[in-house]
Amino acid sequence: MSAKKPTANNRQNSAKSPTKAAKKAVTKSLQAEKPQLRRKSVVTTETKRPSKLSTSTAVALVKPVAVSSQSQAKVVEWELVESRKEELIKDWAARLNDARYKIQTITQQYKKLMLNFLQEAYAVYAEVETSDFADEFYANVRWQLKTNEIKIQSNTPDAGLVIRYVCGSEISTKSISDYSRVLEGAKHNNITPDTFVDWVKRLTMTKVIEDQRALENNKETYADRLKRARLVVLRLIETREVHPIVSQKTTAWDIQKELSPEGLWVAIGTARRRYDRESFYADINLNLMLPPSPDLEIYIVNYLAKPIVHEVEIWEQKINEFEEKIWADELWEKVVSAGYEESEKRRNWWANKQQASRFEDQGEFMDFVKSKQKKK
Repeated sequence: MSAKKPTANNRQNSAKSPTKAAKKAVTKSLQAEKPQLRRKSVVTTETKRPSKLSTSTAVALVKPVAVSSQSQAKVVEWELVESRKEELIKDWAARLNDARYKIQTITQQYKKLMLNFLQEAYAVYAEVETSDFADEFYANVRWQLKTNEIKIQSNTPDAGLVIRYVCGSEISTKSISDYSRVLEGAKHNNITPDTFVDWVKRLTMTKVIEDQRALENNKETYADRLKRARLVVLRLIETREVHPIVSQKTTAWDIQKELSPEGLWVAIGTARRRYDRESFYADINLNLMLPPSPDLEIYIVNYLAKPIVHEVEIWEQKINEFEEKIWADELWEKVVSAGYEESEKRRNWWANKQQASRFEDQGEFMDFVKSKQKKK
């Protein structure tokens, strides 16, 4: 057989055959996919490059911008202005620090002097509080403050009156309240005037004020405790009727003229020891009997109650738990000894006042008093 040349019809039929058409489609798809695969590989390599560059420690040098001489002169002028500004700020800070140091130094000196002045005020306050003329003294202080046109509140405590009178109107109300609490705290803790400064330094003034404020908020006042101490003293007086010092009978007519409606009376007399062979005995002579007024009764009971104000709960407990013969004798000895110590203190106080006229300087007089106490 002879081969036939392909005609136009045959070419068309061969192009339309399904096998050739499929091959052409596959070839075109492969040619279309090749460029896409190349692009993906290029993108992948480019994303890895920045990670390698990020680990580099090279510093890029930036060339300064070239400006004219006029602009360069402006930059120098600006730097000079900024340096002068910094120097001015440093000068202001140095001047403030100097003023701060001086003020702190003066404040420390003021606190030290103020503490010494408070010691003198506390010495007076402590004496007045144990005196029978306290009400009259504080009334005079109030009158003097009003005369000097210094405003005071009606509820100002006695210690506050002392501080206001000493410091005048220049000191703030808060300082008056704080300093008065210091005096009250020292009195509450039975601090002597000689140890007042050391006591405040040891606790610090802030601690003393906080403790005293806590006492005012949580505990009863001194007046409330004094009322309880009065009841203890009255109970003691009732128990002493069983064992009186002196017992004597008289007519109802005579005694009615001497007694108060409550049956109380005040005796004035003498007691002397016998200076003979019977020196073991003593004579008690009652020379006068007085019916006491309410003021005199308050004075006597307060005088006996003040030594037990700070421990009144102890004696209240003993009264409720023990027999009269146990607590009554102990309390009687305490009250009598406290009265003796108070009388000795008053006697020494008046003696020191007389001795003070011999000294021109208060410091020399205080040294004399301290040396006298050491000898005892």
